[in-house]
Amino acid sequence: MVKKNKKNHSRKNTILQVVIEYSRTVLISFIAALIFTLLLSFHARSEMIKNLYSNTAERQKMNEQIARQLIMQSDFMTDLRKKPYSVCVQVGNLYESAHDYGNAQLAYELALEKSQYKNYAVYYKLSKVLIAQGKIDEAKALISSVKDISNKNLIKFKARAYIEMGDKYYSSSKFLSAAKSYEKAKFYYDKFSKKDKVVEKSIKERIVNAYIETADIMVKSGMNTDAVRFLTKAEKYSPDDFEIKYKLAIIYSDLDPVKSVKYFELLMDKIPQNIDYGVYSKALMKAANISELEGNSARAKYYRYKIHSVDIFVDRKVVYKNDFEIYLEEFNVRKFWLAYRLNAVYKIKNISHKNITNLSASFVLRQGDKVLETVTVRCVGKNKPLFANNGVTDEIKVAFKKNIFTKNELRQYLIDIYLFKDEEYKTPVYTMKVPLKTINTEAQERNLIEF
Repeated sequence: MVKKNKKNHSRKNTILQVVIEYSRTVLISFIAALIFTLLLSFHARSEMIKNLYSNTAERQKMNEQIARQLIMQSDFMTDLRKKPYSVCVQVGNLYESAHDYGNAQLAYELALEKSQYKNYAVYYKLSKVLIAQGKIDEAKALISSVKDISNKNLIKFKARAYIEMGDKYYSSSKFLSAAKSYEKAKFYYDKFSKKDKVVEKSIKERIVNAYIETADIMVKSGMNTDAVRFLTKAEKYSPDDFEIKYKLAIIYSDLDPVKSVKYFELLMDKIPQNIDYGVYSKALMKAANISELEGNSARAKYYRYKIHSVDIFVDRKVVYKNDFEIYLEEFNVRKFWLAYRLNAVYKIKNISHKNITNLSASFVLRQGDKVLETVTVRCVGKNKPLFANNGVTDEIKVAFKKNIFTKNELRQYLIDIYLFKDEEYKTPVYTMKVPLKTINTEAQERNLIEF
């Protein structure tokens, strides 16, 4: 009896195990199918967005051609004053699409009049065509003529109009005027309770770029104090922008060496490979001399010690882009079963005035912003240094394992080359398209096929 119970119990356990195993298999299959479906949907969505952007210019060109054809067939401006508001707007849209901004202006002015000056969308359309014609003062007067009230459509109109005006100034190299227009756009945009991060970022980037361009003009004109003022404004909108901080560090090296050193110290922590150590060391020396004159010998001693420590750091850790030249010796694509593999041979030349005893290179294969594969190779060591003034490495062979199935796919790839002494401080020195030279197949390993 006991044996029979054990047998039944064993059978039940076996059935339970089968059920559990089956359920687990079904669950894993379901999860895998779900993940695969999600990946496909994300890919389809990204492709759809990409196609929308790529087709925008083509669609605008087509709209312009259609608008011109319609205008040639009929004079829409005849008796437009007698037509209703909606017709005036449509006629304005048609002439704007055809880049006939003069007639578009007339049509929008009539539409605005018929709306009894209450439609902000038409205000925006009219300001846009005025700006397109370079009638900036008229556009300003139009925008200012609308009283500031807490109205969502008004805020939207003014924000968009000032962006358009800023873009016009920027394209005409009137960068300071552009910055002021963009700041007005931000003033109105900030009134929205709900923000769009993309729009907000776009406005800030416009302001920053306009102030940087303005500062660059000031520097060229020898007006460094004004340049600092505009860069400081840019820094307020983009506090983590190292380009702005570097420009300030360079300008302050003459105006205020102590401030220059503060900026350089921050940059040396983050991007030492992009820093001009010569300017930094001069700023340190000037700061030391100033401290000495002020009677602060301890501070002066710190700055002089810093020169020495930074020199050691740069020598051991930092690679400068302009110290090297990259040569592509060979490049081929070998067919391996149904896919292609990339193989390349590079050499690196040292054009600096220092011997290099430690150097590695990372070769990054990417498609757009997506990194596909990274190959890292040690190029130089103590036993075989890379000598100053045109010393060249041995051949550096790079074999990517990424499978490539079509030549079309190959055309989309880029290879970024980074050099470094310390992996924490990689320096981008070169970006190349995959050379569309040859394919070596198993049957034609030595024959070069152009594609």
